[in-house]
Amino acid sequence: MKRWFLSCFLILALLVIGSLVYSQSCPTVCVIIPETVIINRIPRPVPDPAAETAVIHHFLNYGFHVVDQAQVKFLRMTDPDIVKRAFEGDLTAIRALSDRFAADVLVIGEAVSTVEVFEALQIPGRPRIQDGRARVEVRAIEARTGRILAAEAKHTGGIDFTAELAGKKSLQRAGDKIACQLAREIAQKYPFSSRCFEECQISPSTLGVLPFENQSSAWVRGLDVGQLFATTTETALSERGCKTAQVLAADFVVTGVITEWKEIATPAINIPGLDWIWRGVVVWMTVDVRVLDLNTAEFKAYQVTSNISGIEIIGIRFGCSLQDLARAVSKQIAQRLGWQCRRR
Repeated sequence: MKRWFLSCFLILALLVIGSLVYSQSCPTVCVIIPETVIINRIPRPVPDPAAETAVIHHFLNYGFHVVDQAQVKFLRMTDPDIVKRAFEGDLTAIRALSDRFAADVLVIGEAVSTVEVFEALQIPGRPRIQDGRARVEVRAIEARTGRILAAEAKHTGGIDFTAELAGKKSLQRAGDKIACQLAREIAQKYPFSSRCFEECQISPSTLGVLPFENQSSAWVRGLDVGQLFATTTETALSERGCKTAQVLAADFVVTGVITEWKEIATPAINIPGLDWIWRGVVVWMTVDVRVLDLNTAEFKAYQVTSNISGIEIIGIRFGCSLQDLARAVSKQIAQRLGWQCRRR
C-alpha cells in the first residue's frame, strides 16, 4: 500500500514539475504596437493595428502564448502613455504592463504608414492607386529585468485603391516580415525553447523594377526601350524564382542606365552593292544596374555587358533584335540578383 501511494505521489510530482518546466519554457508574450496612418499629411490613429495583428498571428503559429488582443486594445485606448514609456525603457511601466497581463516578454513598438497617390500609375477612367509605405520599430523586452532581448525595424510598402487599405496593407506586410526574426531572438533567450518554437522562415525580399534610362543610340520606332528592359527584367527575375512585386510594394528596386550600344555587320557576299543581301550581325550592350534597398536607402551598383549574334537577309534581321538583347541582359541581371531570392 505504501509503495503504491509513493508511486502515485512520485508520478504526480513529476507531472507537476513537467508542467512547470514546460510553462517556463514557453514565455507568455504581450504584443503592443500602436499605429498611425498619415493620409494627405493628416495623422490618423488605427484602432485595429495591422502590424500588431500580423505579429500575433505568426507568434501563435510558432507556438508562443500570446495575451488576448482585446485586452491590449483596451489598454491602448485608455492608457497610451504607459506603452510609450515602456518602449523608451521605463522599468516601472514595463513591470506595470507585465503585472497587468502576466507576461514574460513585452513586444512593444510603434508603426507609421504614409499614404500618397502615385500619379505615374494612374489610368484615365480607373480608380486612383494609393501607395502606402510603412515603417515598424519593435523591441522585445524581458519583463522581469527590463533587458532588451531583440530590437528590429522594417520598412515596406503596400498598394490599394483606397488610402486606408493601402496603409493597412503596408503595415501588415511589415509585421509579417518582422515576426520571424523577433521569434528567433526571443526563443534563444529561454531554456528548452524548442518545446514551444522550432523554426520559422523569414519572408524573402520582394523586388520591383523601374523603367531603365536609355542613354545609348539603341532605338526602335514605337518602342519604349527603357520599359522593354524593365519588363524583360521582371520576367527574368520571376523565372529565376525571385519574388517580384509592384515597385511601390517592393523591398528592393531595380533600375539601370543603358550606356552603350554597338553593332558590327559582316557581309557574306563581299561585293559592293550586294553586301546588304546577306550578312552576319553582332550587337552588344552595356547597362549600369542599380539595386536600391528601400529599407536602408543603400544601393548596390554593377555593370552588365551582353552580346548576341544573328543574320540579316535583305534588311530583315533574325536573332539579333533589340528585344533579344534585352532578354539576354535581363538574364544576367537576374543571375546577379539571385542572392536576394535566396534570402531567408
